Amino acid sequence: MKRRISSVNSSIRALWSDRKGATTFLFAGMASALVGVAGLTIDVGRTLAAKSGFDAATEAAALAGAYALLSPSANATTVTSAVTSWNSTHPPPKVTVTNVAVSLACVTSTANLPSCNGTTPNAVTVTQTATVPTFFLKAIGRETFTLTTTKTASKAGGTAMPLHVMFVLDATGSMGSWDTGCTVPGKSRPSRFECALHSIQNVLKVMPTSMDKVGLMIFPGMATQYSPTSHPCPTQPNSTPYLSANIKYQIGTSLNDTYNDGAGALVNASPLIQAVGNGTSLTPCVTNRGGQGSYAAEVIAKAHAALPVVAGTQNVIIFLSDGDFNASAAQLSNVAGKTSRQCGQAVDAAATAKTAGTKIYSVAYGAASSGCSTGDTHNPCSTMKAIATDAGTFFSTNTACKIADHPNAVSGLPGIFQAITAALTKPRVLPN
Repeated sequence: MKRRISSVNSSIRALWSDRKGATTFLFAGMASALVGVAGLTIDVGRTLAAKSGFDAATEAAALAGAYALLSPSANATTVTSAVTSWNSTHPPPKVTVTNVAVSLACVTSTANLPSCNGTTPNAVTVTQTATVPTFFLKAIGRETFTLTTTKTASKAGGTAMPLHVMFVLDATGSMGSWDTGCTVPGKSRPSRFECALHSIQNVLKVMPTSMDKVGLMIFPGMATQYSPTSHPCPTQPNSTPYLSANIKYQIGTSLNDTYNDGAGALVNASPLIQAVGNGTSLTPCVTNRGGQGSYAAEVIAKAHAALPVVAGTQNVIIFLSDGDFNASAAQLSNVAGKTSRQCGQAVDAAATAKTAGTKIYSVAYGAASSGCSTGDTHNPCSTMKAIATDAGTFFSTNTACKIADHPNAVSGLPGIFQAITAALTKPRVLPN
């Protein structure tokens, strides 16, 4: 009997030993599977995180290309170089880029973009491919995941906030001289004033009417209101002395938001386009009649006052002049104390506007280093510098009138207004 019991006990111990081995094997298999699932989860999670950063980096590269596309001499080579330079300085995180493709396109399916055609693109598309290394899946032969992302950005058409913009143009007699550095379609010898209007037309083509309202003032002012709304143009009133009662500087009486059709074409029915023209079939109604010398303090103050203060909207003045303000007493309505320090008065008026939050872009159009009225500590060049909000909003066509190391390269007037357009509307990312 004892031998039988002993035999049974031995059999139970053997069975238990066998089950321990099977259980160990089972747990080993389950552990391997769990580790594999965990490894897959971790590697896929890392890849998804890398994809998010890779998308953002490609978007930034496309925007860098879009900024490069703003240059008048931009082409596929220069834009690609800008994208490459951006990637070199800001490499996408957690991935290894294996291929970058840059292409230019004419996008018309999205509203409020610059006009374009087969030879003049308005957008940049960047497609990038990259790999992400694995850690756990490497053990089963999967060493990398491959990612591909595509982003498109237009060279302008987007704004950070709504804008109220007032263009203020010097319309004195000196603006009738020929600008040899400016090209205006249909004009063999464009005047400086014609070049200014052409530059404004290009800005208006890309500013989004859904967000931005725009006005125009010229100086000297007029004795009566000038509001052209159709062609042939009504007769523009003669200039009147500055500081006259009820003097009118603004063309029309309100800001306008009908100047383009959202696809880069100017709308002839817009009162603003009636005033500045469309660059082809519609001639400008506004001319530079001059006749009263040059004085800017009053028009800067009027421009600031004409821009309504609206929460969430940035007020902007784009002021173009040679900066040489030295009107005579008769041209200043013989108002006491106004004949001296006329450049300083303009700077003071600009300072009041800037303190109130208005941003001023100052365009020194051939500003010299000597001039202004008696009592002035400014010259025309320094006046235009002081009128600007900061170095980034000062532009000059004169290589002798510039701010040392300031960010805006000296260029012709159309190029300057193109740079202002970029600052106002900025490149924007488009849906793929």
